Amino acid sequence: MITQSKFEKGISILQTHFNRELCPEAIAIWSEYLNEHLDDQEFTCAVKEAILTLDFFPSAKKLVEFATASYEVQAIADWRMIIKAAKSSNEQWQLEILQPLKERAHVALKTIGGLQPVAMAEEWQLHRLEKQFITVYCATHDNIKFLPPSPPSKQYPLEVIPQSSDSRPIDLSTKSPSIRRVLETLSLRSNGLDISPEQACLNAFARYDWQIDSGRLDYFVQLDKDAKQQFMTKFSFAMRNKSLWRSATSVFDEISGYQVPTSQIDAKAIAREWLAQDEDVEF
Repeated sequence: MITQSKFEKGISILQTHFNRELCPEAIAIWSEYLNEHLDDQEFTCAVKEAILTLDFFPSAKKLVEFATASYEVQAIADWRMIIKAAKSSNEQWQLEILQPLKERAHVALKTIGGLQPVAMAEEWQLHRLEKQFITVYCATHDNIKFLPPSPPSKQYPLEVIPQSSDSRPIDLSTKSPSIRRVLETLSLRSNGLDISPEQACLNAFARYDWQIDSGRLDYFVQLDKDAKQQFMTKFSFAMRNKSLWRSATSVFDEISGYQVPTSQIDAKAIAREWLAQDEDVEF
C-alpha cells in the first residue's frame, strides 16, 4: 500500500521528468494497480530506477518490474554474504558478516533454517536454498520481523500398506562399506538393540568414505554432544571442499586440534643395544 502523499509526489516527478501529463482517470487506475503490488519504499525505488534508466514514460507494470528486480539484485548480493559467513567456522566473524544485512535478509535466512543448513548443504541443495531465500526476500516487507506461522495442515488417516511376504533380504555384499554400516545399524535398532557410541561415530565418518583410527575415535567419543555437533558441521563443510585439504585425517586434526601422541620408545638406545650385541657375537 502506497500512502497518497508518496504516490502524488512520485507521479508528479515522473510527469515533470518525462514531460508528459496523465489524465485523472489514468492516475486513478495507476493508483489502484500500484497499491496492490508496491509499498512506499518499493514505489520510491521504482520511480528512481525509471528516471535513471528510461528515456520514455514508464507504464505501471514497468514500475512493478523495477521494484521486483531491485529486490532480486539485493537478495543475490545478500546471499553471497551469507555464503561467505557459512564458510567461516568462527562464530564472531559470522556475526560481523551478517550484521549489516537488512531485516528482510534475516527473515529469509531464518525461513530456510538459518546458517547451519547453508553450511552443510551440497551444491544442488544450495541452489534450492538460494531460490527459497530470494523468493521470501522479495515477498517480505522491511517492517516485518517474523513471518506468520503456516496454517495447520489437515490430518488424514494413514493408509497401512501391507508388506509383500516374498520380499527378499538385501544383499550387503553389493553395497559400499558406508552403506553396509548404516543398514546394519538399522537392522540392530529394528530388533530392539542399540549400537555403542563408538560404532555410531564410526558410522558418521564412514559416510565420508573415511575409516577413523582408534586414537582419533577415542578423542572424538569423549567430546560432549554440542561439541560433536559443531565439529561435524565444520567437518562436513571441509569435506565438500577437499581440494583445500590433503586428507580426511588432516581435516580432523585441523578442526579438532587433535595431536598424535609422541612415542616414548628411545630408538637410539635400542640401536646402541643392537650394535653392542653384534660386537659380542663370535664367528
